[in-house]
Amino acid sequence: METLEPVTSLSLKNILLATDFSSGSETALKYAQAIAHRHASHVHAIHVDGPDCYQLLDPDAFSITFNGPAAKSEHGTDVLRGLMQGLPIQTPLRQGAIWEVIADVVARNEIDLLVLASHGRHGIPKLMLGSVAEDVFRNVPCPVLTVGPDVKACDARDLNIKKVLLATHFEHNSAAPLHAALLANEFQAELTILHVGEEHKIDAGAKSDGEITRQLLSTVPPEACLWRKPVCVLKYGLPSDKILEAAHQLRADLIVLGARHPEPAKINSHLPWATAARVIAEAECPVLTVREKET
Repeated sequence: METLEPVTSLSLKNILLATDFSSGSETALKYAQAIAHRHASHVHAIHVDGPDCYQLLDPDAFSITFNGPAAKSEHGTDVLRGLMQGLPIQTPLRQGAIWEVIADVVARNEIDLLVLASHGRHGIPKLMLGSVAEDVFRNVPCPVLTVGPDVKACDARDLNIKKVLLATHFEHNSAAPLHAALLANEFQAELTILHVGEEHKIDAGAKSDGEITRQLLSTVPPEACLWRKPVCVLKYGLPSDKILEAAHQLRADLIVLGARHPEPAKINSHLPWATAARVIAEAECPVLTVREKET
């Protein structure tokens, strides 16, 4: 009989911070610093200034600066901007759409986590202009931590996560449950698993709440060796509404979502009703999206 090897922690050796030096980028920078400090990660930074203008900062320059006096700076993006202007920089080999360039950088530098800020564009403006953040998290293979406009900055030296909310629709090839469980273990945080069902779609063939609860518990892979039993929540209604409602009620510190790899990606990223995009736009905590495994 084959035994499962336990997975004890996430490996975050290389982090990529994508910034456009907007106001939200300051908060994203704090999260990148905090994660890097906890995992002793190498941090690469890419400055995106329009669809055809990119600057890459190598991890050595980032580390020297942000482990020194700048680590206590209240305006870290100003320091980062100065680095971009004052140090030799790299230009990505590939030009094109923002997500294509970032995906190329992720592949070449073996990035384990991408951190970026979202302006929270949704509704009609999103329909016209699209969402760079959504283009990225649906097309970049590594997990993406997106910091929305309502997220408060964390301590750059002490990332504290007490409550993790995993929203699942029981996708069989999703890696999101494993990531949520490992983060809950790392921080000894309470893990809540949420499923949002369709309202009024309850008939003789539908599963009972008890069956769904057992299915929720089974979403966490056994090899994650979860430190405590998760809390299971079942809600009915619009998924984005119920995920945001649950996160607010729980005072979640992190939301974990699975992300599909759409075809064609560009059209899908413009749909204003996309669940993940709306959750990111309105969440009060960061959202970790984990793209489904390639089959």
